[in-house]
Amino acid sequence: MELDTTAEVCLIGLAAYFEAFCKNQFAAVINICPETLASFAEKRPEASLPLGLLASSMREINFRVGSLISEQYDFGSARTTNGVFQDLLNVSPFSKDEIGKYSNFLNDRNLLVHHGGIFTHKYKGQQFKKKAVKQQPRLYFDSLVIGKSDFAKWAEWVDQMAKKIAKASHSGLESLIMTAGLTLDPARREAVDSFLWLD
Repeated sequence: MELDTTAEVCLIGLAAYFEAFCKNQFAAVINICPETLASFAEKRPEASLPLGLLASSMREINFRVGSLISEQYDFGSARTTNGVFQDLLNVSPFSKDEIGKYSNFLNDRNLLVHHGGIFTHKYKGQQFKKKAVKQQPRLYFDSLVIGKSDFAKWAEWVDQMAKKIAKASHSGLESLIMTAGLTLDPARREAVDSFLWLD
């Protein structure tokens, strides 16, 4: 298979945008319903915001606090993403199998970004040790080849995960709203319901 640099760049971009989606979904939950912070703060008492950041955002704090908080956390893996959503809404969007699949996706992305796709010892250990491969790749010589079909496969999986995260956010928020007896204004109610836009 020939190298397809367009597919490679698209895969790198897909990883970046999906991480941004997870971060912004987390932020949106807090922006819409700041009451979610009570549980989050209880589980993460060390959570803080730099005063300079807070001072420069005072006029928007009522509807931007989630965006400020999300910048303080890592959404670069399924485990860390599960952790912040668990502490915020008591939901874990990634299953055990999905954690493994996302790790494989990120390994491919990292190999492309940091090594130009050339197989390293670390990548070989991560990706090939459990697979029955007819011919083992040659380290520091052979390259990961991403084609259009590979990108399409990952794009479909990321799309499904985005839908799952949005649905989990919706159900977690609805549960909190009902349990705490909260009443949202019409704009915030519409925002909560918009989490199902992906259906």
